[in-house]
Amino acid sequence: MTGVSGSRSAMSLVEVRFRKYHRAERLTRSGLLFFLAIIGIGAVAINSGNNLLYLVFSALLSALIFSGLLSVANLRRLDVSLDTVDEIYAGRPASLAVRVRNTGSFPLFFARVSVRADGDTVSLSVPFVGARSAVELPLTLTLPTRGRVTGLRADIASTFPFGIVEMRRDVAVGGELIVYPQVHPILLQQQDEQGEHRLERARAGDDGDFFSLRRYHAGDDSRHIDWKVSARRGDPYVVEQEARYQQETVFYLDTARGAWPDSQAFELGVSKIASGLTSVFESGEAIALALPGSFLDGRDRRAWQQAMELMALTELTEDPPHPGPLHSFTHEDISFVNGAP
Repeated sequence: MTGVSGSRSAMSLVEVRFRKYHRAERLTRSGLLFFLAIIGIGAVAINSGNNLLYLVFSALLSALIFSGLLSVANLRRLDVSLDTVDEIYAGRPASLAVRVRNTGSFPLFFARVSVRADGDTVSLSVPFVGARSAVELPLTLTLPTRGRVTGLRADIASTFPFGIVEMRRDVAVGGELIVYPQVHPILLQQQDEQGEHRLERARAGDDGDFFSLRRYHAGDDSRHIDWKVSARRGDPYVVEQEARYQQETVFYLDTARGAWPDSQAFELGVSKIASGLTSVFESGEAIALALPGSFLDGRDRRAWQQAMELMALTELTEDPPHPGPLHSFTHEDISFVNGAP
């Protein structure tokens, strides 16, 4: 025990902190009245020598001690972790799942969990968690900045069993959150009349030039078999041709510190590129993201998530500025709609 501090309010008598165990105890308002009653009855019992008053005094004191012991057991072996329900965007309320796990043999009763993040505290009630079990509860939390979020802390508090003593524990919150950059409605400025901010990629099909050779599979059109290659290799091979080109809207972000006047301008550029990626993906088109040393592309949701994670974690580097790929969108080609920052 490291010390005793003053009350939080006029009705709170004392708070005792156990820093070694990240634990604190304090009397509630009811506990204060209960404590004063114990003192009063004890004083009268000593002055009068009445055995009945001694018995009442002993019972009340035992109840206070028993309440403290149960409150310690109630919060003894608890873990708290956070998991995502949907994508998390900086500056927006995010839906999360809080998992409270009880690894001990004593159940958890009537607790309150308060998660702290960047100066914001969100609380929720946990009525019961059985021994060696866990519960998941929804939580809405707003994280102001993009990036990887770890090392959050949570307070678990309970007045179990009699409402006399409030026990609190400070615990580390498990789990890792990836916060995407801020996303706003945008306008894309086309480079020319043909919209040349696109990357053309060939894929296998049947309406273009030669693409590749592969082994024959049951069901393939025999007209596509290359008999010369098949005779030479001893197995039937099929000629694949190019299909129509798949077009991808390309975005480029230069992470060189020298390419930006300050970090605030860089964060604005990150937000613009992330907004562009999201806008194009939601329209059903394929996306491509280029950063110095990194490139990814695709049309499905996983490709968009990977691009947004890359944008969430990207940082300024000391490398020299790099020109972007030909026909790519940069932050200068993107404008926010309706005066978004």
